Amino acid sequence: MKATLNPRKKAPMSFHVYIARAGFKETPISPDEWLASASECAELRVEKKLNRHGKMFCNVALKDRRDARLHLTPHGLIDAQEPSKALITIMFRLAAMLGAGVYGENLYRYTSPDNWEQHTALARKARADRREKRRMARRWHACCWALVLIASAMIGWALG
Repeated sequence: MKATLNPRKKAPMSFHVYIARAGFKETPISPDEWLASASECAELRVEKKLNRHGKMFCNVALKDRRDARLHLTPHGLIDAQEPSKALITIMFRLAAMLGAGVYGENLYRYTSPDNWEQHTALARKARADRREKRRMARRWHACCWALVLIASAMIGWALG
């Protein structure tokens, strides 16, 4: 997972944020390392459960929010979906324990929770701006069609 820190490169907002070591394919995070580091973190709750096939798995989440979860992927990455600032802060702490970094979906390595928050805010604003631009374009097209229909009706009425 090579990520170059280019200050001119904008990092897109990530739906998934990962903890991974550089060269994650060669140095994946093992389940034992993951559970040991998660157990050391006071803000996390680690629950061991059986799945429907009778296989043991661990559910790791923030103690105060059950929906803020972390899980280990089969590739040795620790994944969080739509993380909050609190979860990102804990992810940076876990990454330090594991000798890893925190990455976005496009392999952009975040340098700090504030760096993640800044890039996320910029990406959310850009996405909201694009959504508003599309909404205005749809309104403009609807108005143009309404004018064409009204003009057609008036021409038909005048000729009839």
